[in-house]
Amino acid sequence: MVPLEDEFGDVVGKARRGQGISLDDLAKDIALEVELIAAFEGYRRDPTREQSDALANHLGLDPGKLWEMATDAWVPRPVDTTLQGGSHVDQLWYEPDRVWAYVLGDESQCVLIDAGAPGRDIRQAIGTRELTAVLLTHTDVDHISSLGEVIGDTKTPVYVPEDEADAVIGKAEDVRTMVDGDHVKAGLMEFRVLHTPGHTVGESCLATGEIVFTGDALFAGSIGGTTLGPDAYPLHKQTVKDKVLTLPNSTKLFPGHGPQTTVAEELAHNPFF
Repeated sequence: MVPLEDEFGDVVGKARRGQGISLDDLAKDIALEVELIAAFEGYRRDPTREQSDALANHLGLDPGKLWEMATDAWVPRPVDTTLQGGSHVDQLWYEPDRVWAYVLGDESQCVLIDAGAPGRDIRQAIGTRELTAVLLTHTDVDHISSLGEVIGDTKTPVYVPEDEADAVIGKAEDVRTMVDGDHVKAGLMEFRVLHTPGHTVGESCLATGEIVFTGDALFAGSIGGTTLGPDAYPLHKQTVKDKVLTLPNSTKLFPGHGPQTTVAEELAHNPFF
C-alpha cells in the first residue's frame, strides 16, 4: 500500500506556512524551542502529546487527529476501485514523484485524470480503448509531464482549470477550460468541477458518480500545501470542506499523492478538518 503523503511534520509545516507564521513566532507563542519545531517538521524528532496538542491548538488543527499522525495510529482502509456500472479505475503510481495518474472507463472508452505517470504506463493502461478526454486537476509539472506523450498529435480534448490554461498551451491541440460547477462530458462519463483553490489558483476536484479525484487539494490525512499566501489558506480549507467533505460518507477520494481514502475517513482522521 502507498504510504501517507504527509506525516506529522508535514501537517504542522503546512498549517504553519499556510497561515504565514514563522518558526520564530510559533516557538515564542507556544514556548517551544525553534530548533525543536524545526526538528519536528524535518522528521528528526517525535513530539510528546503535550507538544503535539500545543502545536495543534495554536495552528487550528484537531489535537486528537494530529496525535494520530504523530503516533502513526491511522491509515485509510483500502478503497475498492470498481465503480458503479462495472467500470474500473486503473491507478498508475510514479514513485520518483510519488504521484498518481488515473485511467477510468469501460472496455471501449476511457478518460485520463492527470498525466504525471510515465507515458508508456498510461498508454498501456489505455490499451486499445478510445481516450475520450484528459482532465487535469491542476498544472503542476508532476501532474502534466506526460501529457504530450500520451495524446501525441491526436485531437483528444484536454480540460484544464481556466486559470491555468496557459500551462498546457502547445502541449495539446484541443485545450478546453473549465470552471467551478461545470459539467464536463467525456464520452459516456460526466464530471462535475469543484474549484478548490489554494494549492494552485485553479486547483479543482473532479467528481463523477461515487468518486472524486482531489488532485493536490486534499490528501489522506492532509491537504496540499497552500502556495497562494495566508489569505488563501482559509479558502483552501473551506472549499474542500464545503464541496468535498459534505458529500456522502461513502464517497471515494482519489488524491494526486498518497493512498486513496473516503469522506468518512477524512472527517474522522484529517487534522485540518
